[in-house]
Amino acid sequence: MSRIATLTVRTKLTGAFLIVAIIAALIGWLGVRATGEVNTMATRMYDVELVGLYHAETANAQLIGAGRSARTALLAQTFGARDVEVKRVAEHFVGVKAALDQLDVLFVTEAGKKAVQSTRAAIAAYEAGIDKVLVLLKPEAPGQANNSTIELLENARPLGDAAEDLMIKLVNEKRMNAERFAGEIAVVYSDTVISLSVLTIVGAILAMLLGWIITRVITRQLGGEPVQVAAIADSIAGGNLMNHIDTSRAAEGSVIAAMSTMQEGLRKLVMSVLASSDSIATGAGQIASGNADLSQRTEEQAANLTETAAAMEELSSTVHSNADVARQAAQRATTASASASKGGEVVSNVVATMAGINDSSKRIVDIIGVIDTIAFQTNILALNAAVEAARAGEQGRGFAVVASEVRSLAQKSAAAAKDIKTLIDDSVVKVDLGSKLVDEAGAAMQGIVEEVKQVTDLISEISAATDEQTSGLSQINDAVLQLSDVTQQNAALVEESATASSSLSEQAGMLVDVVSFFKVDQNVASAAAPVLVNQRMAPQMTATSRGRGESPSARPTAPAARMRLAAAGPQGSKSDEWEEF
Repeated sequence: MSRIATLTVRTKLTGAFLIVAIIAALIGWLGVRATGEVNTMATRMYDVELVGLYHAETANAQLIGAGRSARTALLAQTFGARDVEVKRVAEHFVGVKAALDQLDVLFVTEAGKKAVQSTRAAIAAYEAGIDKVLVLLKPEAPGQANNSTIELLENARPLGDAAEDLMIKLVNEKRMNAERFAGEIAVVYSDTVISLSVLTIVGAILAMLLGWIITRVITRQLGGEPVQVAAIADSIAGGNLMNHIDTSRAAEGSVIAAMSTMQEGLRKLVMSVLASSDSIATGAGQIASGNADLSQRTEEQAANLTETAAAMEELSSTVHSNADVARQAAQRATTASASASKGGEVVSNVVATMAGINDSSKRIVDIIGVIDTIAFQTNILALNAAVEAARAGEQGRGFAVVASEVRSLAQKSAAAAKDIKTLIDDSVVKVDLGSKLVDEAGAAMQGIVEEVKQVTDLISEISAATDEQTSGLSQINDAVLQLSDVTQQNAALVEESATASSSLSEQAGMLVDVVSFFKVDQNVASAAAPVLVNQRMAPQMTATSRGRGESPSARPTAPAARMRLAAAGPQGSKSDEWEEF
């Protein structure tokens, strides 16, 4: 039942009709099926059994007619009458054979076919017996058929009786088959009637049960009769919210229960609107009276903003001039840094040159040392040569003179090498001292370059900061100008707000007129009005009391200010309200 309740009305009705249609289709299908079976059985009974019975009866009648014509021929008084009967005998036997040929096809079982063959053989024997009788009859005179009569009675008649008995059995077989098929048809008809009757009864019961269930579910969902629902809807549409809706028999979630809840909500809403209309009118009047004070303060604020914009313009011009000076200083600092870098490079080159000179002086000292050594050895050799010349006497005197001169030259060379070495050593010392001084100068120059770079960076930062200040002051100036424009627009909006306040007051009156369309308990509405107003104004008054202690930087935005303005109501003076705004 709960699942049915969750379905839509369309689904419920469609499902019920579908089930009834399925039952009706089942009944129709069973009827068609049973009718088809009866039709098949009736067709078979006619085409096989009744037609077979007809052919068996025809064959039996032809067989009896052949015997009757044979006897009539024996009793004929003229040859003409005899010939006619003899011809009829032949025709009857042809009819018997034709009927047996058609009857043979209508027997399906082997036993039936064997019975037909046996009957055919008996008829053939009977025909042969009749032929013999007719042969004996031919020479006999009319009225004197003695031999043929004897032959008929003694031989042909027993054969005819036997054939006739078999033919009667075939007729009875077909008759019994027809009766059996008729019984089967009656059984099928009886079963069909019972089945259709049961299905019809079950379908009717199921249809009534489905109708009852769907009616109960829909009525339960409506909560009552549709007429009652329509009456409640008409009452609410007419603005009558004082009508009592009986929900004692309406289930939770039903239409009537929902309409009762809706009526209660509308009643509270109308009461709330009635209670709020006076508050709206009062607030609109207070807004209109406060717009004048706001307009005056807005004008003063616009004048102050104009003066601020002029001061900001002068400050922006000064900062712009400072930015130009800082930019020029940065450019000159960059040039000085480049020059210091070049001086550092020159000092580095001088340091490298002094190092080369120092190395060359050391090499010269080494060469002078070699020369001094050679002079010393030459002096020794010259001394040895003089000694040897002295030993040689007169013969070695000339060699002694030469040796003496060589020795003198060696001593002079040694003295000169010594003087040069002394001078070179003094030069090396001075070169070392100059190299140290150049190194110190290079280090100092490098320090100067680093300091100049730092000064350049600082001046660049000062220039960038000055540019940013200039940009910021320009933005501030634009903001002040924009704020001035906004203030002037606010002044215009204050005038529009006054007009809107008057319109709001008129709309509040119209709202009261519109809401008066609904009929509610005026005593309840009057009692509920102060409560509803106080409930809405209490949190707003709390926000206002909190906002009065805030600093200017922490003041709320315009929407919050408007909320406090609306909440203030008649509790505070006009000056307090607009100071808070």
